[in-house]
Amino acid sequence: MSEKMFMQSADQMLTTLLELVAIDSVTLSAGEKYFPLRVEQVLKRIPYFHRNQSLVKNHPTSDGRSILTALYRHEEATKTVVMISHFDVVDIEDYGELQHLAFNPVELTKALHERVDELPDDAKDDLLSGNWLFGRGMMDMKCGLVQHMSLLEKAAFEEWKINLVLVTVPDEEVNSVGMREIVPKLVEMASEHGLKYTLYLNSEPMFSQVPQDEQRYFYTGTIGKIMPGALCFGKESHVGEPFSGMNACWMSSVLTGEVEWNEALSETVNGVMSPPPTLLLQRDLKKGYTTQIPHRSVSLFNLLLMKRTPVDVMAEMKEIANRAAEKMEEFIKGKYKLNQLDDSQLSTIQVYYYDELRNYAMKKTSEEYIEKMEQSIANETDGDIREQTMQIVDQMAMLCQELGPMIILFYAPPYYPAVNSVKDPIIEQIASSLIDYSRHSHDEELKAVDYFNGISDLSYAGLHADLSDMDKYNRNLPGGEKLYSIPFEDMEKVTAPVINVGPFGKDAHQKTERLHVPFSFEKLPKMLQHLMKVHESQ
Repeated sequence: MSEKMFMQSADQMLTTLLELVAIDSVTLSAGEKYFPLRVEQVLKRIPYFHRNQSLVKNHPTSDGRSILTALYRHEEATKTVVMISHFDVVDIEDYGELQHLAFNPVELTKALHERVDELPDDAKDDLLSGNWLFGRGMMDMKCGLVQHMSLLEKAAFEEWKINLVLVTVPDEEVNSVGMREIVPKLVEMASEHGLKYTLYLNSEPMFSQVPQDEQRYFYTGTIGKIMPGALCFGKESHVGEPFSGMNACWMSSVLTGEVEWNEALSETVNGVMSPPPTLLLQRDLKKGYTTQIPHRSVSLFNLLLMKRTPVDVMAEMKEIANRAAEKMEEFIKGKYKLNQLDDSQLSTIQVYYYDELRNYAMKKTSEEYIEKMEQSIANETDGDIREQTMQIVDQMAMLCQELGPMIILFYAPPYYPAVNSVKDPIIEQIASSLIDYSRHSHDEELKAVDYFNGISDLSYAGLHADLSDMDKYNRNLPGGEKLYSIPFEDMEKVTAPVINVGPFGKDAHQKTERLHVPFSFEKLPKMLQHLMKVHESQ
């Protein structure tokens, strides 16, 4: 092959991006399975990988998809940068009658000119500027992948004295199967090739901090996400005798009132506050319609993290659940008094962690019985893994119903640990140099932000917390690691600082998703090359 580069100019990179966006790699689709095979073909056009084809690999995942890695290695290099991206995208139903153009940005952008009055004002202004291309995956995040492919090509052509590992994964938009399963492979690659991972680079797009935000950002961490759940177990009764029972749906509503938008469950770091928690799912677990009041109800909450661990969250949830239980008891006693009923036999509402309930159930039956029950539900329950966790908690509660009324606290997947490298000396030097370079060479004022405010796979780029804290998560996850596994021990082995420097775009996961072409293909590539050179010289 002739020694020439084909992913360096703005036009070349845009051509590659349009080719990859055309593949409809919606999560769990056939396109998602095909996509990494096509990337492999493109990378093997690079002379270095044409000569060293074994350094480009597709790794099968446990569910039939695949993860692509590509390694550029220099014999004198002491540092290795892992470049992380994802290639799955969200569905395109929101495009309506333009769905057929969602993966054809050039034609979609043309079509939008004919419907310009239907667009929000900011999208309309961007469209008319001529600097933006619209389409699914343009910003989130195939442009970031193309940037990494371009860096690989340039590093190999110019023989940079730094190792680069490209990792592009499926399933980031749902459960991060790809990133969770590639971590053990990174451990193996480090051992096989003598690599020391010194930096993780993600190139997720810049997310606005406020509406109509035109500021350019990069990120020295990524916000975390965890999903605490609560199963409320009341007491059954006929609807004609409500005072004889305890309605679990009502219990859930009282608990939700204590959690929803509760600022005490937010965090503030360097003056930035994480969004407050919100309810994601709430329903009773009664099968079908009857005149029995629902006595089992489940709720799942979205909670964003900055510094807290599963230990912190579970302790906070227990405090809130106890407060909610006290309010429930006061309400019931008030109603009993109002209706001149005897409240001397009323039960206290107890709050349990899932692992406490599971231990009780094992003593009541056996460890083997409980494990078989969990495995049976995991294997037979329809739906996703959140449904399976809820069913396991429900069966455990039914097995231990003599403990009711009660609130059982547990975790449901997924869990994205928060990561922050702002005080790492490597990141401090890179950030300072990147800001100066962008200002003086490209007239761009970059601003460093502690946490990427979209969820990202950087959460699994090493373990930035105590391994013992993660045990609290696994023990309170119904079904445990057999149902949903995060390789915490392997993450600990490949820990390194993280940074996210990506393209400028807007409206991820919306029909107006779009990419700012001049910044993304004329300035960003040079910024990323500068970042690599700074790290190489550290």
